[in-house]
Amino acid sequence: MSANSTFDISQIAGNASDQIKAVLGDLANGPISRRPEGVNTPIFGESIQKRLKVTEISINKNREEPSRTEGRMVIEVDVGEGKRLEMRL
Repeated sequence: MSANSTFDISQIAGNASDQIKAVLGDLANGPISRRPEGVNTPIFGESIQKRLKVTEISINKNREEPSRTEGRMVIEVDVGEGKRLEMRL
């Protein structure tokens, strides 16, 4: 998958490279947002996917197993009326 050159990564915190932020942070153009060919109806979870925003992508050493590396991706969900729900993956 290639990075979308028009996607703005400036609002994504974390130590991941700009390329990783561009590819993983652009949820609107990611694989879960693609419609199968010939499908014109809404896809599963489309209304929720439109409200997701990646706010951080980091790559760190695992605290329990220092020889391993782990990724962290923080996604906010706009739940309406000025409230936000934050998920940490």
